[in-house]
Amino acid sequence: MKLLDVQDFIKARKKGQRRTDLFRKDNLQTWLLYFPPGDVQRMHNHPSDRTYYVVTGRGIMKGLNESHELSPGLILSIPAHEYYEGSNPYDEPMVLLGNSSKATAEDLAKAGGARNEIDEKTGKRIVYQHGGGQDEGKIVD
Repeated sequence: MKLLDVQDFIKARKKGQRRTDLFRKDNLQTWLLYFPPGDVQRMHNHPSDRTYYVVTGRGIMKGLNESHELSPGLILSIPAHEYYEGSNPYDEPMVLLGNSSKATAEDLAKAGGARNEIDEKTGKRIVYQHGGGQDEGKIVD
């Protein structure tokens, strides 16, 4: 067993750091997402299901055809390949606890890469072979 205090990770977060990995196993990943006031995470998707539990603060999670207000105690499930965008238009930080299973080879092939975003200028899909980070994305569609 391994026991972690989420509040310790929130306090130790470096400025500008949105994601903090807590556990990375072969079949399960768990992390924290930190949204300072005014922060917006671009519209994107992943090749595996995601769940997010609101630890602190409030925010909004938008899909292509829906929007949900987030507040402490709520949990949100996002199916694989579904586009979403997280944001915090409020005055206090929002912290989400996220987890997902490892994407299968079939899921990665269907998505074309580890992460996809929507290009704000063209509305076309940008595919990242190795995640969003600093990797080069290619516009497709």
